[in-house]
Amino acid sequence: MRTTELIELLRSVEFGASGRPREISISYNSGKIFFPEPDISISGTGDGVAGAELTLELTGEVWECETE
Repeated sequence: MRTTELIELLRSVEFGASGRPREISISYNSGKIFFPEPDISISGTGDGVAGAELTLELTGEVWECETE
């Protein structure tokens, strides 16, 4: 995913029915790992041979769902 695609995706759902901005939560691996309200920061950028890249860092509470 490119940064422009992520920005467009987030803008499309920026506000809820109340008109207030939405809080972000992240689900990973089909909901097995859940970040309820992560702090998101940029941990690295590069314009290397493989192309421009952006690395995001997620910190905060993590919930792990038990698998069967």
